[in-house]
Amino acid sequence: MQTTEQAFREEMARHRLRVTDNRLAIIYAFIDSGKPLTIHEIIQSSKGIGSFSSVYRSVEAMTSIGVLNLVPRGFTNYYELGEALWPHHHHITCEYCGLSVAIDDKRIEELIHEISIQAGLEPTRHDFELFGLCRNCQSAKHEPS
Repeated sequence: MQTTEQAFREEMARHRLRVTDNRLAIIYAFIDSGKPLTIHEIIQSSKGIGSFSSVYRSVEAMTSIGVLNLVPRGFTNYYELGEALWPHHHHITCEYCGLSVAIDDKRIEELIHEISIQAGLEPTRHDFELFGLCRNCQSAKHEPS
């Protein structure tokens, strides 16, 4: 079975982009975290990863070819491994603490497709995010922000 790093290297080569130490460190930040990250979280997760601007440029380049996906949450952009490296999925995120859990359920995909067709659209892509309170925040009686 192919590793995430091997798939990353192949996808970068396919798009004629260099695999630099920074780009590899960015991919490992996502592999290690297992959750969507902001640019600042990517930088914090790896020592010597580079400046904000160099990480931002690398993330933008990798997003443009599908190695990373943009996961917007309000006014904050998060990124995660893209479908070129990780199967398509959605998230449910705690509104209080930010815990994010991946959801991979074919019923969601089928319903999104069905709703699109009923609306007279041929579905091309979608974003679908759910929000709530995790068990810890529920038991602490936190209110959504």
